[in-house]
Amino acid sequence: MKKGVYIAFEFPLIQLTEYEQCESGIKKKIYCQFHTFINAGYRMTFLNPYIKRNILQRKIRRRLPFFEFTKWDDDILHSGQLDFIYIRKPWHMDGDLIFHLKKLKRDYPECKVLLEIPTYPYDGEHHALSMKPLIWKDKFWRKYLKKYTDKVITYSDDKEIFGVSTIQISNAINMERIRLANLKPFDSQNIHIMLCATLSYWHGYDRALYGLAEYYKKCGKINFVLHVVGEGDETDHLKQIISDNSLEKHVIMHGKKFGQQLDDIYSLCDLGFDSMGRHRSGVTYNSSLKGKEYAAKGLPIISGVNTEFDYDNSYKYYLRVPADDTPVDFEKVGQFCQHIYGTKAVETIRREIKEYSNLHFTYAATFAPIISYINGE
Repeated sequence: MKKGVYIAFEFPLIQLTEYEQCESGIKKKIYCQFHTFINAGYRMTFLNPYIKRNILQRKIRRRLPFFEFTKWDDDILHSGQLDFIYIRKPWHMDGDLIFHLKKLKRDYPECKVLLEIPTYPYDGEHHALSMKPLIWKDKFWRKYLKKYTDKVITYSDDKEIFGVSTIQISNAINMERIRLANLKPFDSQNIHIMLCATLSYWHGYDRALYGLAEYYKKCGKINFVLHVVGEGDETDHLKQIISDNSLEKHVIMHGKKFGQQLDDIYSLCDLGFDSMGRHRSGVTYNSSLKGKEYAAKGLPIISGVNTEFDYDNSYKYYLRVPADDTPVDFEKVGQFCQHIYGTKAVETIRREIKEYSNLHFTYAATFAPIISYINGE
């Protein structure tokens, strides 16, 4: 039996009993990835190298110009032969990551090191002055990854990242734990849309609000209702746009919602808006986790960045809008909905989307090339 270690820096490993109550989609993703390896027959150990460290002290020390190394709680990495380690990239890479990979490769030269980079490129995601030292360090240290990393796991379409060849996969979702969205008859005059995210500027939901304002200035007749779920840096900005354009009847800011409360909002919606502003952070292709959740719910999707759906001409339940800052054209949104829901029953549409997701976006399906690589196939 092959032995592997899963390393994640931000979180501890949640348990199944915590899964339903967990508010973090990333934690749930880590749980599912870890157990995908177990289901593949590997003997797995989870490691957060910083779990015993003072978080505030570590944040301060990592920003110091000449401080590079934080000792990991990594005895597990040197307690016996390892076949592979799977690392979820820390927010920003530092010398301690390179130092410990070098040490690992020295002790176990045959151990396969796989580094998952959830978003690439990522330099444009952070603009705060406090993040600059971390970005500078990341740019310096990532040049050494190619010496100690065998594969980069990416959700982009890049074949090589930082000099390391990639394994390209799609984001996945735990299909068994997601119920279909509403099966109510489609009302062409009242269209409800889900916009669920941590509300960062690169989600681009301001484009949707400005587009909605333009639609009604042109005397649009459809009653669109946008359900914005989540909170983040853009929350106040979005609220200001709503107020400035008198969109209160058409946009509901729900804040953070989970579990049954989130399902209740999904039960109202006919459509999901994926990221609309990824171009702002330099991303041209994105396999988003939220898009997979929309699909698992059986919702058609509109996106502002290339995704897997752009490369499947047979898939009918997807619309791309331009990857720029132009307002979303809600005339086209209405036509898209009419085209979809005017041909089939809602239940048929939901189940066709769900079946497509079950085929392409389960963890077993998306991790298959990773498992094959580890097994030497």
